[in-house]
Amino acid sequence: MENICKMEMANAMFKMPCIKTEKRFLGLKTNVVYTPTNSQVVGDCLEYDLKNGEEVKQLFATESKEIEKILVQNGFPKSTINGHVRLLLCYSMDHRFVALQIFQYENFEYHSLGEPRFEEGENARILLSAFVK
Repeated sequence: MENICKMEMANAMFKMPCIKTEKRFLGLKTNVVYTPTNSQVVGDCLEYDLKNGEEVKQLFATESKEIEKILVQNGFPKSTINGHVRLLLCYSMDHRFVALQIFQYENFEYHSLGEPRFEEGENARILLSAFVK
């Protein structure tokens, strides 16, 4: 699991009214909670090769209603240890909230391909199903 506070999308996520942060363990640990369901939020980093990275970009840009159709057609993208495309995601343990941001490796470093995407409720569950089992 990744440290959510160090992710590039952390500030945008922490400004959302549905997210609450609490300092714990003498202020050394930050606990992030999705308030509508009181579920803990965790972070992860997945990397994809060129082919699967293009599928991830397509899923990222697609409306939640269409994602299941794409997954049936193309299958689930498979992550690798080191990849050309990096997906940072934060999600509630009950899968009712998800925040994603995509990066691409260019000129020896990863560059963001745009703003983070946030989904809640059933849309979050559908989007998250492509990346988390």
